Amino acid sequence: MATSSSVPSPPGVSAPLLLRSLGAHLESGHGLVALDANDRILVASQEARQLLDLPEGCDGHRLGEVGADYRLLRVIDACRHAEAAVEREIADPGRLVVVKAFPVPHKRVSAMVLVRDETRLRRLERVRRDFVTNVSHELRTPITAIRLMVETLEKGALTQPEVARQFVQRIALEVGHMSQMVEELLELSTIESGDRALNFESVSVNDLLSAVDRLLPLAEERSLEVTLDIAGDTPQVLGDPRRLGQVLRNLVHNAIKFTPPHGRITVAARPRADGHRVELRVSDTGIGIRPEDLPRIFERFWKADSSRQRDGEGSGLGLAIARHVVEAHGGSISVESEPRHGATFIVELPAAGDEAPVPPPSDADDDDDGEEAGTPFTTP
Repeated sequence: MATSSSVPSPPGVSAPLLLRSLGAHLESGHGLVALDANDRILVASQEARQLLDLPEGCDGHRLGEVGADYRLLRVIDACRHAEAAVEREIADPGRLVVVKAFPVPHKRVSAMVLVRDETRLRRLERVRRDFVTNVSHELRTPITAIRLMVETLEKGALTQPEVARQFVQRIALEVGHMSQMVEELLELSTIESGDRALNFESVSVNDLLSAVDRLLPLAEERSLEVTLDIAGDTPQVLGDPRRLGQVLRNLVHNAIKFTPPHGRITVAARPRADGHRVELRVSDTGIGIRPEDLPRIFERFWKADSSRQRDGEGSGLGLAIARHVVEAHGGSISVESEPRHGATFIVELPAAGDEAPVPPPSDADDDDDGEEAGTPFTTP
C-alpha cells in the first residue's frame, strides 16, 4: 500500500482552527467535515451539520456516536480503502445531498468530507425536463392533426367543398391553439423574468370585475348563469388593473369551460376581517377537482384528469400566469374543490391605502423594454 508524507499545518496554526476557518468561508449550500483516523470529528461546519443532520457540539465525537447516516460512513470507508476521492449522493424525501470524501496525508486529519446541497439544482433540472416534455407534447398533438388533414386534402378532399371547408376550419382551430400556447408562454416568461413593471393604483372592485364582461356571451352560449356578489363595504384594491383583470378572466374562463350547461358561476368580493386585504372568489357548480390534483393545479401545463381537458381549449398555463400575477401583487391564490361539487378559487389582494408590495428580485432575464416604471413581477 502506497504511503504519503504528512503535510504539516502552517506554523502557529492548528489544523482544526484552519479547517474551521475554511468551513466558515464556504459558499451557501456547501459544508465541510474533517475526521481523524478513528472517525472522530475534528471540525464540522454549521452547513455540514445541517445537511448531514449532525447535532450541535458533535466535534470530538465519532460519527457513529452522533448518529451519522450509514451512507456517509460507507463513503468515508470507501475513500480510505481506495486511497482516493469518492463521491456519492445521499437522497432523502425533499432533499438531495452530495458528499465527497477524500483521504488527507496529515498527522491529525485522516479524511475530509465536502458536502453540497443539490436539492434546488436537481429540482430546476427536473422542471426544465418537464417543461421541454410538456411543450413538445402540447405542440405535437396539433401539428400531427394539421399534417394528417393536409395530407387528406392533398389526396383528393379538396374536390369535396364541404369536407374541405370542415378540414380548413379544423386546421384554423389547431393553429389558434398553438398560437394561444405560444402567447401564454411568452407572457409567463415575461412575468417570471422579474423586470416587467406593475403599475399600482387604487382600483374599484366593480371596475375590476367588469373585466369578465367579455366572457358573458360565452357563458350565455353554454347556458350558464354568471352572478356578481360584491359586499357594500369592500374597499378598493391596490394593484395593476390590467393584470388583475387578466387573472379574473382566466379564472372565470376556467369556470365556464368546466361547468356543465345550466350551471352557475359566482364572482364575489368582500373585505377581510383585518381590513387590509380584499378577498375575491370565483365559484362554479362544475365537475370539480380531485384532491390529489389540488396541490399541482397552479403548475404550468398541469391539467387534471381527462374530464377537465377539452379539445382545443387551454394549454395549462392560465392558472400558472394567475398565480405569478397575484403573488407579484403581494397577494395569494388558492382553490377549494370536491369532485362533482364545483370549485372555488380564492384570491386575496392588498386593499388600497397599503404600501405597494415590493417582491424580491428575480434571477431571470426579461425582454421588456423597461419604459414603464413600477413594481416588477417576480418568480416565487
